Amino acid sequence: MDANATITGDVDKTKIPPLNQKRILAFVNHFLISTCTFLNEFALGCETKFVEMERQLQKTEASLVILEAKLASIPTDSEIIGDTNSPAKPLPATTEIDEAPTPAVEEPPVPEPELEPETEQEPELAGVRTCEDIRYRKFFKMLHFGVPAQAVKQKMKSEGLDSQLLDTPDRILEDGVRE
Repeated sequence: MDANATITGDVDKTKIPPLNQKRILAFVNHFLISTCTFLNEFALGCETKFVEMERQLQKTEASLVILEAKLASIPTDSEIIGDTNSPAKPLPATTEIDEAPTPAVEEPPVPEPELEPETEQEPELAGVRTCEDIRYRKFFKMLHFGVPAQAVKQKMKSEGLDSQLLDTPDRILEDGVRE
């Protein structure tokens, strides 16, 4: 009947002998010490991982700065065109002088083929391919130099451009700018 009373909760608590206080104090002290030790080790492990993560992040940021500096040092097509235009002006004058002794042989065949492709290209000039657009050209160069596509798309978004156009380099942009 005693066991049944313990299970149902009908026990007179005044008749139960008290627990040894030293034993309870030892259990509580052991629990507190082991809990504090665990929390200290956990906090130390987290702090170590945060420090390592911060170092890796700093290395990544430094690499990104170096990569951006290298990309900035690469001349854009507009700079290359501007640089080649100035020496190109004397070259046509020189070739015209070279062509002057033989005008009857070389001049008639050259203009005829040039006129036909120009008339064919005029309908295509209604727009510019994405990879040839001045605004997007540097991003395609970044891809060519091995920069990850996601990083290039993020850079495009930060400059206010449509990052989806990176996936379609041959798409014709009606508002495209060619230099």
